Amino acid sequence: MPPQEESPSRLEQIRQGRIDKAQKLRDLAVDPYPTTFADRERIADVREKPVDTPARIAGRIVLWRRHGGSTFAQLRDESGQLQIQLRRDVLGEERYELVKLLDVGDFLGVAGKLFITNTGELTVGVEEFTILTKALRPLPEKWHGLTDPETIVRKRHLAMIADPEYADILRKRAEFVRRMRAFLDNEGFIEVATPALENIPGGADAEPFVTHHNALDTDFYLRISLELAHKRLIVGGLERIYEIGRVFRNEGIGREHLQDYDLLEFYLAYADLDMLKELVQRFYADIIEGTFGTLKLQYGEHELDFTPPWPESDYFELFRGIGIDLHEYPTAEKLLPVAQTIGLPEAGPDTGRGRLIDMIYKKEIRPTLIQPQFLVGHPVDVSPLAKRRSDDPSRVQRLQVAFCGSEVGNGFAELNDPLDQRARFEEQQRLREAGDREAQMLDEEFLEALEYGMPPTAGFGVSIERFFMYLTNSPTIRDVVAFPLTRPQ
Repeated sequence: MPPQEESPSRLEQIRQGRIDKAQKLRDLAVDPYPTTFADRERIADVREKPVDTPARIAGRIVLWRRHGGSTFAQLRDESGQLQIQLRRDVLGEERYELVKLLDVGDFLGVAGKLFITNTGELTVGVEEFTILTKALRPLPEKWHGLTDPETIVRKRHLAMIADPEYADILRKRAEFVRRMRAFLDNEGFIEVATPALENIPGGADAEPFVTHHNALDTDFYLRISLELAHKRLIVGGLERIYEIGRVFRNEGIGREHLQDYDLLEFYLAYADLDMLKELVQRFYADIIEGTFGTLKLQYGEHELDFTPPWPESDYFELFRGIGIDLHEYPTAEKLLPVAQTIGLPEAGPDTGRGRLIDMIYKKEIRPTLIQPQFLVGHPVDVSPLAKRRSDDPSRVQRLQVAFCGSEVGNGFAELNDPLDQRARFEEQQRLREAGDREAQMLDEEFLEALEYGMPPTAGFGVSIERFFMYLTNSPTIRDVVAFPLTRPQ
């Protein structure tokens, strides 16, 4: 139990005491849980009003000081905090007795006039009050500063009470996502919704979660991507689409990984990789500057500059920079000793060439990519859904947005040759059967749709939480999520 929380026995005593107070209120014909407090004003608005004017506010009691016939308290709502004063000579003996039944954590509605105390603090002199909620559990003993990381994650509601900045990050995220939608809407995209349950998961290299549909008596996968459903919509005639949807990946927990998160994907028909680069840079610049007021943000010791145009880094050149020419390692068998030499014990004889390349990249190269940039020129082996380059069929038309040593965006000129796509799926299926649980499955329904014809299309996706984590200088991705997944206690 974190040190700032009460012991279980003491907590139960306090809880029982509060239950008794709630019953006393009922005995006095006072409902401790009424339905509303009409016509209340936001505390932030009231703080702008002149003294000696009426105020009607409501919020949680976060501070409580009783001095005989006078009680001072601090009320907090979503917009701010304000002091109130309850006095026996103003409220009357009977009403003031109810004050004794209030505690820190309760919700209270008050009405009265504003005045300035001798210490210079704006205060509502309460003329009437309504008990809105009787809290049965006390706030943590040092409510103004939870420090136990596990409590902060498991009990985000307490963390938000203790430190309103936790709520501020959620407000900022909402603005961030709103601007994403506004940008894409203004560019002529329409928002779509696709199923979270799939017969075959696809669109990414990730292990899926499995669930069971009782009515159909069938197992389904929780989607790991939005991609294949979106491409089928492009086949069907839509030309500019996007979705912000929850995806689920049964993979390890890390500072930038979640098992369920919101993924933005958008697709535009009749576009190539150059058009996608231009759009992505404008997209990032618009939402970053609109949300944060600048294109230069601090992350750790680095100042990130998102001002377009961004530099490009060639995938093969980056490998040559660490002494590996990928053209000299055309098979997994040839590349495996290199991967083992640089310390990748998970690499084995059944690991495919694409997975080996990706492992080396993530260990040796990606951590060095700090400033915003496009990573281009990927090998086909790591890009089963991207169109080949006409000048070098062993490479694809793909871009990754990289900064802070991480991938923060991924886009392709989408593969629309159904026979090439089938061959790549078959290779992925072979790798999966050999033990690669993240390799993609062969999706016959998608291949059938592709055979009806999909126009040249560019697509892009980014994890909203990972993107937002770096922009807010947050230590881990769990810090920007309201309720990250935790192991049951």
